[in-house]
Amino acid sequence: MSELHSALNVDSQAVKTAPQGNKPAEYGIPTQRALVLVGIILVSLNLRAAVTSLSAIYGIISHDISGFNANILGILPLLSFAVFGSLTSTVSRRLGYEGALLLSMLMVCAGIALRTLTGSFPVFMACSVLALAGMGFGNVLVQPTIKKYFPDHVGALTATYAVMIAVSAGLPSAIAVPLAQNDGWRANVALWSVTALIAALPWLFQLLRIHHRGQKEEVNQTIAKPVIPHVAVWKWPIAWSMVVLFGVSMMSMYAMLNWLPTYLIQNGISAATAGNMLFVYNIVGIAHSILVPIYLGRMKKPYIVVAIGGVMQIVGYMGFLYMPGASWVWAVVAAPGLMTIPATFQLINLRTRSVEGAASLSSFTQGVGYVFAAAGPFFFGQLHHSTGGWHVSFWFLTVMSTVMLLAGGAAVRNKYLEDAQS
Repeated sequence: MSELHSALNVDSQAVKTAPQGNKPAEYGIPTQRALVLVGIILVSLNLRAAVTSLSAIYGIISHDISGFNANILGILPLLSFAVFGSLTSTVSRRLGYEGALLLSMLMVCAGIALRTLTGSFPVFMACSVLALAGMGFGNVLVQPTIKKYFPDHVGALTATYAVMIAVSAGLPSAIAVPLAQNDGWRANVALWSVTALIAALPWLFQLLRIHHRGQKEEVNQTIAKPVIPHVAVWKWPIAWSMVVLFGVSMMSMYAMLNWLPTYLIQNGISAATAGNMLFVYNIVGIAHSILVPIYLGRMKKPYIVVAIGGVMQIVGYMGFLYMPGASWVWAVVAAPGLMTIPATFQLINLRTRSVEGAASLSSFTQGVGYVFAAAGPFFFGQLHHSTGGWHVSFWFLTVMSTVMLLAGGAAVRNKYLEDAQS
């Protein structure tokens, strides 16, 4: 908390000595930075809820939605994040980070609200894409926004972001079943439309403040003049290592979010208990979500984070598969395997010198990474359906975690994107 407090009270000397392109906007300190901090927290709380609020109640929803297909819903978030994440830089150049984040949350709000009004799966899916598009924008925008306003506290703010992501993934799954049973699944879904609307408000106020002061959303007027105009990010090998690190981690996360409740229920565990296990799987990650972003840049051997994450993923898969009776244990064991996700978020800022560099690397890592990750829930489900069991599905994820262990090491090398482009 002390780091967050100091982030809101940075002195003028810190602002003056920040690296060029990394300084926060010089207006409205500290009040404006406090508003941005609130906005970042609220956005982060809405970047997973539209997905995890559904997976534990697929069985309930399927009775009201004709043609309901859980497998399609399983891959839809990742594909949407990939497509719309890759478009984020274009949107942010036109609207600024603040305007793009406002649009992001309004899209989430509208998409979630509209899908409560339909009984058709194609319409339900179209509304979901609208919400997921907003979430895809938000995924990419948070990191450069942190670098813009809090360049002196990137670790602390990235940790805050990662914790809120964990809460956003875990809390909806825990309350989905009881809320749906008491008030219906539409009430459960509508709740997260309201939270997205609340998350839009700080960015509306921020835009009004900027407009009132007659200032455009730019960082030292470098948005229109990218630092890396000549060589694409995809030509940087470390960026591909980050794609693998992020993609496999997200593959693991979304395969579990979408299929773990079904697997547990088939092994005799109640739907409510399965939802609680999914909550634990996400919430246990709060510890490493705090520690990894803060300490990763200070570690002499940061690959240890990749190694521990990969090994814990594999142990969790094997535990769920061969000892499902101890699923509570494996939910706790598997959770630290996701420490590579906050590590990637932090590496986006650690491997760039400028806001625009962070935006480019964030867009590439998450855009391509989510395409890679989409294979997780899709193949996990398809392998289950084709074999009639779960062994091949869990072994598929085990192989992918091994690939991450081999390829993810380059991401932690102390190199900068801007240097590679010169």
